[in-house]
Amino acid sequence: MRIPISILKVLTVCYISFALFPFFLGWTELKFGIPLCVLLLYGIFNYSKSLDFNIKEYFSVKSILLAALVIFIWVAFSGAGGMGYQYSDIFKSNTLVLELTQKPWPLEYEVDGERMFLSHYLGYYLPGPALVGFLGYKVVQLFHFFYTLLGISLGMFWLGRFTKQNLSSFALFFILFGGISTFALFSKYGLEAFPQLWDRVINHGYLFWLNSKEVIPLNYMAINDMLYWTPQHVIPSLFGIGLLLNDTFIDKDIRFTPFTISLLAIWSPLVLVGILPFFLFSLFYMRFKGIWNFTNLFIAPVIFGVVAVFLLAIESGELVKNFIITDLSEKGISVFQQLYVYAHFLFFEVLIWAIPIYLVLRNRFEKGNKKLFLFAVLLLVTIPLYRFGLWNDWCNRVSMPALVVLAIFAFKAFSEAKRVNKWILGVLFVLGTHAATIGIVGSFIESGYKINFHPPEESQVLSLPEICVGYPITQFVAHEDTFFFKYLAKKPNK
Repeated sequence: MRIPISILKVLTVCYISFALFPFFLGWTELKFGIPLCVLLLYGIFNYSKSLDFNIKEYFSVKSILLAALVIFIWVAFSGAGGMGYQYSDIFKSNTLVLELTQKPWPLEYEVDGERMFLSHYLGYYLPGPALVGFLGYKVVQLFHFFYTLLGISLGMFWLGRFTKQNLSSFALFFILFGGISTFALFSKYGLEAFPQLWDRVINHGYLFWLNSKEVIPLNYMAINDMLYWTPQHVIPSLFGIGLLLNDTFIDKDIRFTPFTISLLAIWSPLVLVGILPFFLFSLFYMRFKGIWNFTNLFIAPVIFGVVAVFLLAIESGELVKNFIITDLSEKGISVFQQLYVYAHFLFFEVLIWAIPIYLVLRNRFEKGNKKLFLFAVLLLVTIPLYRFGLWNDWCNRVSMPALVVLAIFAFKAFSEAKRVNKWILGVLFVLGTHAATIGIVGSFIESGYKINFHPPEESQVLSLPEICVGYPITQFVAHEDTFFFKYLAKKPNK
């Protein structure tokens, strides 16, 4: 089958940018919203005009169909849109979907007697209420599932295209890829490790804190956990890395890369922080070739600026912020213990994969790929040094793009390895599948061994203030006297 690459690129950019249209028209005054929509359309038009729509690439029909089946099953048990078991982090998605469907925009809340407004990344949440909200909450949830499926499918295609390998094999490997928690599991539970693992399957537990030994909050998610816990973050991770790698190494055309990457701000600010180093890597690798155009120099900064002042309207003073190695003497934890846990975490989450990958590919890296791989490893080594947020969102969100790159090179190494090296990588792969096993098998059992659509009833969905019992609601809402809500936002009725 010959795939029209340029059409998929336009579809991808439309997918990424779509939420900006209802955001501009629903959150800002029309005197700002309409010009912003025109600018965005003009940027997409310029991007589309730069593409060659005659380019088509051959992909095996069997490979495409098998990859599509694997991805469909994966997403169908992810909890997205009410399909499969929903982990606690998905509760927030249900809340935002319901409130964006039923309440006027911008969303307004009373917090401690003060009027405040939703100030949160909306790329994942707005399309459903904007397009089918008039049909009700359950239809929006169903739309949300298919919207997630489309985003994951497009993102996986771009990653698979970069690997130049079989798409279905890549999809299966990528979905199951993760760090190695096995040794931490046995170290903590001994012979009870297997019952503990099964308990996590049937009771929907997780492994992603094990390698931090409950000393310092370090957390790198397996690919499956990224989707099953935080679909709103994994989708921009796939798109950001997929587009950057294809623009830089496959198509060698970054003329509109700054524009496309800037659109991801509405999806996930912390993921965008994780993408930024790869974006700079791409610019320097391509020597900034062709990026000096109106779309990148004017349209992208204007759109990004409006989104930025919206997202930065929240107060972050209450959030935990410090370097990961800090004074924990009151808890009886020494600096040496913290350094040991940091080293332990890095080895089993990153280096245990990075070392054999490098040894297998050291003489087989394509041009520029060795630098890219080592750069990703360096990022994964340094990201945990800083902590931001009660649950250290900095560590587990900013790391996602680099972990996607690590998974890609793990697949490339496994595909090219021979004999002993293939066995070693195969064993690591099996050990790294435990997180995916917990998520997928647990959801499969919970769903009665079949795919079904069962979102929570409206009466079961908590309001945003109720959701925010465990952490400050000020992470989600902003005062009406902040710059965005004072000068740009629609003025609600008093």
